[in-house]
Amino acid sequence: MSDLLNVGASALRAAYSQMRTTGHNISNVNTPGYSRQEVQLATAEGTFSGGGFVGRGVVVETVVRRYDAHLTAEVASGLAMSSADTVRAGQLERLDRAFADTENGIGAGLDDLTSAMADVVNRPADPSARTVAANRANMLAERFSGMRDRLEDIHAQVDLRMGEGVNKVNETLKQLAAVNEQIAKSSGSGQPSNDLLDRRDVLVEDVNKQMKATAYVNYDNTVSLFSASGQALVVGKSIANFSLSADTLDPRRLTVSLNTSGRSIAMESDSLGGGELAGLIRFRDEDLAAASGRLGQLAAAVGAAYNAQQALGRDATGAVGAPMFDIGDPRAFGSTLNTGNAVLGATLIDGTQVSNGDYEINYDGTNWSATRSSDDSVVPIAGFPATIDGIQISLTSGAAVAGDKFLVRAASEFANDFSMVLPSPSRLATGLAAAPQLGATNAGDAGVSAFQVTSNDANLTAAVSIQFTSPTTFNVTGTGTGNPTGVAYTPGMTLNYNGWQMTLKGTPATNDTISVSATQNPAVDNRNARAMVGIADRLLVGGQRAVDAYGDLTADVGIRTQSAQSSLALSSRTLEDAQAARSEISGVNLDEEAARLLQYQQAYQAAAKLIATAQTVFDTLLQAAA
Repeated sequence: MSDLLNVGASALRAAYSQMRTTGHNISNVNTPGYSRQEVQLATAEGTFSGGGFVGRGVVVETVVRRYDAHLTAEVASGLAMSSADTVRAGQLERLDRAFADTENGIGAGLDDLTSAMADVVNRPADPSARTVAANRANMLAERFSGMRDRLEDIHAQVDLRMGEGVNKVNETLKQLAAVNEQIAKSSGSGQPSNDLLDRRDVLVEDVNKQMKATAYVNYDNTVSLFSASGQALVVGKSIANFSLSADTLDPRRLTVSLNTSGRSIAMESDSLGGGELAGLIRFRDEDLAAASGRLGQLAAAVGAAYNAQQALGRDATGAVGAPMFDIGDPRAFGSTLNTGNAVLGATLIDGTQVSNGDYEINYDGTNWSATRSSDDSVVPIAGFPATIDGIQISLTSGAAVAGDKFLVRAASEFANDFSMVLPSPSRLATGLAAAPQLGATNAGDAGVSAFQVTSNDANLTAAVSIQFTSPTTFNVTGTGTGNPTGVAYTPGMTLNYNGWQMTLKGTPATNDTISVSATQNPAVDNRNARAMVGIADRLLVGGQRAVDAYGDLTADVGIRTQSAQSSLALSSRTLEDAQAARSEISGVNLDEEAARLLQYQQAYQAAAKLIATAQTVFDTLLQAAA
């Protein structure tokens, strides 16, 4: 009789365990990372009797979770890729919005300044026209500076998020090591600690949100976690630690370092493999750096072109034109790992020749070389001072040792503090210091097709006379010319004296003259203003007009944004597919659980009925024996 009661009791315990587990599933339907659990039953070994083996009921062997290691690994990997694409796409959208304002952007500012200078050409002596041009120059400078500030703000936000990501990884690795320890302790029971295993997998996914990590499950269900580049992150209770510190070469750049086994390893986007940290680093070092470099290149070219043209002209007072724009200076840094004491300096020589990158300067013990960041091209340096892309690099002091490295921040600095520095509208150099004049009694049709000032020579305003001794020869007299005689004349020839350049045309008559002398009233002269208007059509920036270069910069940001969004759509779909496949196995379906609960309830009631029946039989036997 006791056997029948035991059979009923075992059935009752099995049904109770199933209902309890089902309730646990239902209560955790919305718990992130929860895997559906189910009770595994086995038939109890039967008892031998003369009539064969008689069953002894059911045994609850264990409670397992529905789990697929391959799909779990796919979800973790998909999270790493999707997280990297999500953060990069989000940052690029911010960058794209910064450049998307066509009405108030730099491109519009360039056009506005050109239009204002065209008005000055028509009214060089009008103070209001000069004031408008000065205001437009100031607005353009503010737009350059404002854009630089926005890029700096984005850079600061990226650094902040990188710091948060490093802290999250460190905290998650600590938690994973603690869970590993709990799992190891519970493994002695011989039964899986399902909820701890779910917690373990969730923590692995949390790590992958920040960086790609591969988990290897050990015999005791603990995990060993490794980075994409193979470094150990968690092995048992041992954990690595991440830190954020200034780059050894560029103090402005923060570097993620992995500290493990007494070593510090710099982790770049590729070595991180994925996750938000990799996405942030890629955005900062590729997308943001490219935009910042091209913005600086444009600022240097525009500022240098206007400053150079100002210097060739005369303002309303007759003085040499003052600089219109202040351009950021390039900066040089030595690596903190350098063993020599060399100090380099950098100076902007020609803003129209600069590239859109910075430079890493290397010394191998014999030779110097520079690597341009924008295209990774290597430029040999024969000696100092050396001029590369309009930047002069000098060895200021000390001596280098083989392996020493230096950074020259160039394009990334030119838009920094870019400003309009023209003292007043009257200092706008609209005129030229000298002007050609045809002789009043000239009989031929010789003339001047072009005249421009090329430098502020000491004799720029000295009187120079050209007298034709025949239709094919002429003499030149005047200070600084050397007074050449019998010079052969051909239409279209160019003369260069005293810092001016003049192109002749037509056919002269004997004794015709052309003279060059100081401009009588520079305030009403518009020739240099016309040259400033012509700046808009010069190929200043990498073989492009300034406005076209800005358009390309804006387009490049837009293309990068669209590409990042496409990558995000693909990685998000891959992640969703992996999560859906895992949910098919591990997810909790409330309808299914409700059906199972009803089934287990009926089994529980049947087991209770069996026990009641056994009790009735037992009572009947007792009464019969009495």
